[in-house]
Amino acid sequence: MENNLTPQEIGQGRTRAKREKRKSRKVWINIIIFLVSAGVWSAAAYYGYTYAKEYVDTAIRNVQQENALNLQGLSDRIEIMTQEISKLKESIEDADSTISSSRSVQKNIDKKLEELDERLQELQRSLNILKEAPNVQN
Repeated sequence: MENNLTPQEIGQGRTRAKREKRKSRKVWINIIIFLVSAGVWSAAAYYGYTYAKEYVDTAIRNVQQENALNLQGLSDRIEIMTQEISKLKESIEDADSTISSSRSVQKNIDKKLEELDERLQELQRSLNILKEAPNVQN
């Protein structure tokens, strides 16, 4: 095999080889830069997601704890109100029985007054009869 290449052709060949080598390096550098960038963005997205998830989970737990406390407070208030309502019902029943008792007492008093009024009228009639009767002593 003979080498029939001129020095100029050899120089051009070397220049082409260098260009191709540079192109190849640029391609590899671009690929590496892309991979590093993708890795950085992936890591940033992952840590952002985990941070946001932890933040949201913590906020939800705090709200649940606050709700549990509020629910306990409401349960206590409901219990107190239930007791107060029971006391009020008892008071109303007592008042109702007192009123009923007063009514029955009032009816009894009215009945006795009527009886006394009738007796008074009878006594008045008897007195009138006695007044009209001739005086036995005279």
